Parts: sequence; C-alpha cells; structure tokens
Amino acid sequence: MRAVFLAFAVVVSLVPLWPVYQDPGFFVALAGGAILGALIALLSARGSWSVLRTVLTAVVAYLVFGVPLAVPGEAFLGFLPSLQGELSLITGVVLSWKQLVTVMPPVGSYEALLVPVLLLSMVGTLFTVVLSLRLSRTKAHAGFAALVPVVTLSVAIWLGPSRSFASVLVTVGVFVLIALWFVSSRVGVARTGFRALGILVLSAVVASAVVLVTPIADRTVWRTEIDQPFVLQDDTSPLSEYRSYVTGDNKNRDLISVTGLSAGQRVSIATLDNYTGVLYSVGGVAADFTKLPGSIPTTAKNGDEVSAQITISGLTGAWVPLTGELGSFSFTGAGSRALTDAFYYSRPAGTGAVTSGLSEGDSYRTTGLAAPEVSISSISDLKPGDAIVPAPAVMPNGLDAFVSLSSKGKTTAGERLNATLTALTDQGYISHGGPDEVPSASGHGANRVAALFAASPMVGDAEQYAAAASLIATQIGFPSRVVMGFIAPEGTDATTAVTFTGAEMTAWIEISTTEGWVAVNPNPGERPIPEEQPQDPTEVAFPQTAVEPPAQDEPQLNDSSAPEVADEEQPSEVDPVLQAILAVVNALGWTLLWLGLLASPFLGVIVAKRRRRHARLSAADPRERVEGAWNEVRDALLDHGTAATASMTRQELAELSSLSAATGVAVLADTAQYSADPLSEAEVIRAWSEADGVVREMGANLTRWQKFTAKISVKSFGLSWARFTAWLPKRR
Repeated sequence: MRAVFLAFAVVVSLVPLWPVYQDPGFFVALAGGAILGALIALLSARGSWSVLRTVLTAVVAYLVFGVPLAVPGEAFLGFLPSLQGELSLITGVVLSWKQLVTVMPPVGSYEALLVPVLLLSMVGTLFTVVLSLRLSRTKAHAGFAALVPVVTLSVAIWLGPSRSFASVLVTVGVFVLIALWFVSSRVGVARTGFRALGILVLSAVVASAVVLVTPIADRTVWRTEIDQPFVLQDDTSPLSEYRSYVTGDNKNRDLISVTGLSAGQRVSIATLDNYTGVLYSVGGVAADFTKLPGSIPTTAKNGDEVSAQITISGLTGAWVPLTGELGSFSFTGAGSRALTDAFYYSRPAGTGAVTSGLSEGDSYRTTGLAAPEVSISSISDLKPGDAIVPAPAVMPNGLDAFVSLSSKGKTTAGERLNATLTALTDQGYISHGGPDEVPSASGHGANRVAALFAASPMVGDAEQYAAAASLIATQIGFPSRVVMGFIAPEGTDATTAVTFTGAEMTAWIEISTTEGWVAVNPNPGERPIPEEQPQDPTEVAFPQTAVEPPAQDEPQLNDSSAPEVADEEQPSEVDPVLQAILAVVNALGWTLLWLGLLASPFLGVIVAKRRRRHARLSAADPRERVEGAWNEVRDALLDHGTAATASMTRQELAELSSLSAATGVAVLADTAQYSADPLSEAEVIRAWSEADGVVREMGANLTRWQKFTAKISVKSFGLSWARFTAWLPKRR
C-alpha cells in the first residue's frame, strides 16, 4: 500500500526527539501511536466515516491506550489505565509541550512527557493515511497528504535539543520517503506532484549541505528560547551564611542525617562559580537550572558513585544537599510529589534547589558521582582542564604577590598551584571569630581576602580559605569553584546514619583538570594561633613587595596573564556594528527562507507548465508538435478564465476567444490530426509562432496581478475547488 511510505515518513520525522528522551518508552509511544493512527485511518477510509466519527474514535483510542503508552508510570499493573493516569493524559495534551522543553534531557518516561510523541505519531499517521487514501481518488490533489510528515518533522526539530546531528539525515530520509510515495502513484499524480515537490526536495538538500559545512555550535529551538521557570533569588550564596552555621545557635543543631556515606565522602549543599568581588554565588554557568526527569546520565570523567538516603532536620531553605553529580534522585515520604514538581537541578554545578523550600522531615534518595579528592601534594602532576567558569569580577589585592612569592622557581601550573596552596595552609590558622577565639571577620569579599593575605599570621576559616584558594587556582590557570557542604568524619560507616551539625559545616574547592573536576581541601589544620606579628610593609604588604625575577634558565610565567584563561572561556564582546549587520543578515536569511517556502507551490506550477511546453515542443512527430501548439493555446485560454466545456471542438473554442490567431492554430491542429498529408517543418513553426502570439495577445491588456494569476493558475491541469473537496465525507 502506497500510504505506508507516508506513514513511515511520519515515524521517521519524529526521530530528532530521541536525544530528548533516550528511553525505550519513546519507541513504545512512537510505534503505538503510529499503529493506532493507521488502524483508525483504514477503518475511516473503508467505512467512509464522517470527520466527527473519525475524531471521536481517535479520542477514545487515545484515552484507552494512552496511559500505558505515554504515562507508563501511572498505568495500573503496567498496562491498564488508571484515574491518575487519565488525568495526566488529559492535562498533558495542553501542558506537556511546555514541560518537555523545560525539563533537563534526557526526560525518559517522566510524568506525562511522552504525550507529545504519542500525539504527533498518532495524529500524524491518522491524517497521512486518511488523506493519502481519500485524496488518491482525485489524483492531482493527493500531493497534499505529503505535507503531514513535513509538519511533524518541523515540530520534532523545534521540540528537540539545540544540538543534534540526526536532524539533517532524518530530513533527507523523510523527503526520500515522500518522493517514493509520489513515484509509486499513478503517472498523472507523479508527473504533477513529484515535479512540484522537487523544489522542496532541492531546498532540503541545499539546507542540509549548508548545515553540514557551516560550523554552527547550537541552533535556536523552543528549548533554548523558552524562559525556565526557576529564577534565583537574592539568597544565591550560602557561603555568605557560613558563620551562622558554625557559630551561635546552629553550631550544635542537627542539620541533616545521611545514610550511605563512608569516611571522607562529601555532601555538597551548593557549588559557587561566580565571584563578584563581594561574594561567591551560583550566578554564572552554575545558574543553569532545569527540571529533573528523575534520573540522568552523569558526564563526569571519573569519581566515586555514592548512594545515600538524606533526611532534613534543621537545614531548611531552597538548597538540596547532594552526594555529587546527580545520577538519580527521588523524594520519599509525605509531600514527595509536590517536592518533585518543585525540584530543579543545575548539571554544570551539580547543585539542586527546591523552589518551595525544604522543611524538617523531608527525605529523599540520591545517587551521585562525587568528584575524587586529591591532596595538595598531588596537584603538581595535574594540568588545567577546559571547563567553563565565569572570570572573577575582581581580584583581591595581594593575591598576585602571594602567588609569585609562594611559587617562585616553579614552572608548570600544577607545581605553582601545589606550592601556593601549601603556603596557604602552612601560613593560615583557623578561627571562626567566636567569643573564645581569636578575632576573625566574616565575609569573603575582595577586601576580606586581601586582609587575609596581608595579616601575619593569616586568620580565617573555610569561608575565606576556600574563596582565596579558588581565586588562586583561577589566577594560575585552573578553572575553579567553591563548594559548601559536609565531609563525613573518620569512623563513618555506610550502613549507619551520620548526623551533621552546624559546627561540621565546611567549604572546599573543585578545580578543573584534564582528568575532570577534582576536589581539594585548602583549609589549614586546627592548631594554636601565634601572637600577631608586627607589620613590615616591605615584606608583608604584598602590593608593595618587590618580587625577585625567576632564573633565566626557568620558563618565566606571568601571573598577570593567568586570569586570561577564565576570560577566554567567556564569550568575547561583539562589535555593535557587526552585531547589527549579523542581525540584519540573519533576519534577511530567515525572511528569504520563508518566502521561498511560501513561493514554492507557485514556482512548482510555473516549472510544471514550462516542462509541459518543452515536452510538446520537442515531440518527435511533427503532428504531435502541431497538436501541442493548440494544446498550449487551449491551456492558456483556460488559465485566463475562458469558460469551455469538454464537448467543444477546437474551432468552437477558438471562436469563443475572439482571437483570429487562435482559429488559425485550431485549423492547423485539425489538419494534423485528420489529414493524411505530411506536415512540413514550416507549418510546425507557424503553428507555434501563432500559438505564442495568442498567448501574448491574451495578456496584452491585463494588469500585472492578472498576468501573475494566469501564470500560477492550475485550471489547465484540470484542478478546481470542487475536485479538491471531493474527498471530504458527505453527510448521509
């Protein structure tokens, strides 16, 4: 059956959605929808159903089979509809489209996000088969059935990811299947429809070639254009609240309870990658929060998988403690559904947040791939990675000098970072500024970090040392970020629960290396703090310190150039004039593309007429060429609005036009058809010359619009609105 080509084209056109789902449920919904649509279409065509009956049957089939196909998680016994599943199925008709582009891919079979696949497959196949079977009765109109897979392909591409190499191949495959459908049709349909479609096929091939040779990193789709519903509030830096946890009332307060950790494993609250000079915040690349479908493939190059059950006690708020880059996540207990709907995740940072906020008693299971911890002494062998982090807005005074003095004589970036962090931990001392402690100001802004470098001895806590260490790593060339959370103490066992209090809150850094992200603890050990040393401007005030240049046989590294590593990872400023030109070119390109698509049917008609004229003019038999000249006159008369009937003779039709030249062509055509005398080449030339004169004379007194409508008229092909609507079911 010819309709199989178009039905298969609809199925193939939805393949660009696979990267969004990456779950077997995608193929189940795709195949199930196609089968349902095809069966309903066959029954409708053979039984001559009305449009209303066909639509109602499709709705009933959607409600009966939709739950196990599109909402398998709500299906009773895995294959029967349920009340909750039916509600999700009905609301998904409207809501699932936007949800699909706001949830982080791959979405799998999360909630009702398979509904778009089921609807596109079922409705697309239904329309395709119905149009193909019913329009085939009118031959020339059957080409309209080929528009359905083009529409489903467009929707699939716009719903798909911003990066996909399959779209070009799928596009070509869809057009090949459409072409095969035309080729397998009757000759009359193939001659008109296939030639008209040739323009679209050529456009698809050219567009595919352009995409293949043009280095476009990302494309604009609905997923990239739609605003994500999660917006960070002012409280975007939990590190600024560090002192409120380690001192005061929260110091001995239970914050979270975790089961599944071993000694040394971490639980992170948030990853902070954007330094404004005032605080470290989740405001850079790490601010890319999207809905989580339940489980996602991790992208880390290495690390330890940690599975844990976490229960919230006193740690309330938006941030969700996690054990690493998320692999799976599910809330448990009361309110789990509402919390799941409010949960968002940032893959670049491995940070989760709940818009409604966590409260005491909330619990969840999580599996994450934790960044491996490396000691400071092991950093020497590491090389900077290529992760993207925002460049710090401000570098504290004294940081350059501290790096230069501490890493004197070191050559590689790893050796310099090792030496500098070693100096930081050796010279630093811990104090939270509590009542019985050495005074230590809170905060991690540029002034506070500069004061840390200028003090002798250095006094601070994890808030200052983590911020300083991250800025040092960035200065040397390692993309870096600060992580705040907890570290399981010695003796922790994965089979028992460990409870973390505010006093156990800490912070560390993660640096990007060629082996992936690794965690580094830059905090000094607990030890007595010596008396403050007198300030010596020539030795301690780092901005005024003269740094001894490195030896000539050592490669000289310019510290001032280190931040360029972070700068290069950010998009460079675009010249406003160039940006305006690119915007104009982009708008012009899209305008021309859409104009080309809109004009393609008219171009197809014009091309078909020229090919028809060429076939008549190049016929081998002179008699056929003379008759072809009359056919050209007849078609021109029909396209210009001359009313004619099938019973009219050539001369009667010529007299109806009131053009003497038309009568001459009619006489020559009658002679060619009924006379046994051979025709000379001169008579053939005269017939075509008079035919061209008739066409010119008919358009002499017409307006430009009338001439254009005559050129694109399809009356000479035997088309009319009556024949176009003949396939529609009639009321009985």
